[in-house]
Formats: sequence, structure tokens, C-alpha cells
Amino acid sequence: MWVGEFLASYPTAVKRVFERINFRRDAGGWAGEVTLLCGCPDRFYVRSVTADSRRFVARMTPSLGAVEETVLLDLEVREEADGAIVLAGSRARLDCDGVPGTPTEFTAEYESRVRIASSEIQGHGVFAREDIPAGGMILTIRGERTSIQTPHSARISEDVHCEPTGYLRYINHCCDANSVIDASNPDRPVLRARRPIPAGDEVTFDYVLNEGLVVADFACNCGAATHRL
Repeated sequence: MWVGEFLASYPTAVKRVFERINFRRDAGGWAGEVTLLCGCPDRFYVRSVTADSRRFVARMTPSLGAVEETVLLDLEVREEADGAIVLAGSRARLDCDGVPGTPTEFTAEYESRVRIASSEIQGHGVFAREDIPAGGMILTIRGERTSIQTPHSARISEDVHCEPTGYLRYINHCCDANSVIDASNPDRPVLRARRPIPAGDEVTFDYVLNEGLVVADFACNCGAATHRL
């Protein structure tokens, strides 16, 4: 049985990389796939080498035809103080002798109400796994707080933006959006449904409403009757 989908992100020297991690627990331990969110196919197969119910150490070996090096994962499924379920730990590339390099620590988020899939609006989008009522919480907004607005940031207050490290990064703009950012608790901003969102529908929010001024140029393809961009 699949445990679920986690969204992992970690910084590199060039940019922040996002990967989708799907995994399950079977008689042999943990198994699953890790997929780069850039249109690439699944590229790793993960097999656990521990039997712990919450922690696993695994080698990510490239899929057939891939050229990436083997990566060692040391991760634990844990519950945060706010009830969030995350994968936390580190990843390190192995050299030709199987010796791990410097580990990169990261946290992967799990949101039970949504999943990531290809979007007709643009690239990847976030879709409801279940019916979400008007006013219902969709996901928690996590990321680095900054005073600088970027093409992917969300405004939390007048002078504070959040550079998302989780699912908000993949929520597309819509001029008639079905969600809105609720930052009434600035320490734990969330995304809420503006109206009922049926299971299977893409979750969207209005970049203009949130930011006031959009810093990136892009062609709006949201399908709304009236466009704000």
C-alpha cells in the first residue's frame, strides 16, 4: 500500500530542486520512486535496508537508461508539533567506492488533501485529492521569509514574503481563483478554499490579488472569462 506523496526540495549551487517522492511499505521494507518535477520520468528506485516503521536508510539507484549517481537517503517519517507529517533527514551521493559525500539535509512535505500532476494551465499544478469545502484549509504554507518578492513568492504581510519550499510552489495563477492565502496567523499561514473545490479540480490562487504587482512576465492561460493579467 502506498504511504503517499511527499514533496521534497533542497538547494543546489544553481537553484532549488523539487522532487516528488512516492513510496510504499511492503514485506521487504520501503520501496518507491523519486521524480524530478521538470517533466522527467521516474528516475530512481528506492529499496529500504531497515525494517523500522518510521525510519529508512535507502539507496536511490538510477532507473534504466539514467546516468545519475547512486544516492544514499537517511530519512524518518515524523509528525510535527502542528500535526504535519514530514520526511526529514539527509541525502548524499556515493562515489565509485560507495563512500558517501557531504550530506544535504532536507525536509519533504506531505499534504493529504492535494497531489501534484500535469496542468493545462502551465507545467505542473496542485490538484484536490478530496472535496474541499469553502473556507477549508488546503495546505500549510512553508518556506523562507524574506522582504524580496520573487516570481514564486507569496505575500504574507505588507513587507514579508514567503519563498515556498512546498506545494505552494506549484499552485498556478487563475484570474478567478478558487483559493486564497490566509495569513491571519503569520506564524502559520495557510491556503484556504474560496469556494467548494471538488476532488480532481486544480487548486489555483490569484497572484495579482496576493501580490498587487506580479514581478514575472507570463501569458495567462487560466481559462477565466475575464483576465486580470
